[in-house]
Amino acid sequence: DLQTPITRLRLRAELIDDETLQTRVQADLDAMQALVREGLDYARSLDPSHTHSLTDINQLIDALAADAQDMGWAVQVHGRAQTPLSCQPAALRRALWNLVENGIKFGERVDIGITDSADHITFTVRDHGPGLPADELEKVFEPFYRTEQSRNRETGGTGLGLAIARNLVARHGGSVNLANAPDGGLLATLDLPRQYRVS
Repeated sequence: DLQTPITRLRLRAELIDDETLQTRVQADLDAMQALVREGLDYARSLDPSHTHSLTDINQLIDALAADAQDMGWAVQVHGRAQTPLSCQPAALRRALWNLVENGIKFGERVDIGITDSADHITFTVRDHGPGLPADELEKVFEPFYRTEQSRNRETGGTGLGLAIARNLVARHGGSVNLANAPDGGLLATLDLPRQYRVS
């Protein structure tokens, strides 16, 4: 419902003669539209009714890393999955993308690690930024929570990316947690059970 009035406001903003004011109004509308889209994505991330399929994890991660590199992001992959995984590939990709995007935003370069076993597959997304205060490692998963360093709407996003990632991973019976790496940077760990079945 909000997308239609935003579109109308965009059309009206084009009629503003003052170029500086027009630019500021368009920037506000961009921020509103991003918030609406992220809100919709958050709502969708709570919906468990999606089909699992056997997925080549190496192919999924390689494609994600290639897309990130095409955007000029410094992303490297370490480790390989041994066998395919039954998952919701679009949901898993989005969760990992949100973690990578967060890492790039605050840590400039990201290393994606894959550790595979008979029972679990674990992904780590490690950035090389300043990390987070200990009392914020869980708070950042709350919808709309934004750290002090991400208050600027242009760089800080909507505060929904990590909440969406956690919801999407929960669909798989998995978990996402953050920790400060001992030698610096933030370490996101996404763990999925291999034998999870949707009830």
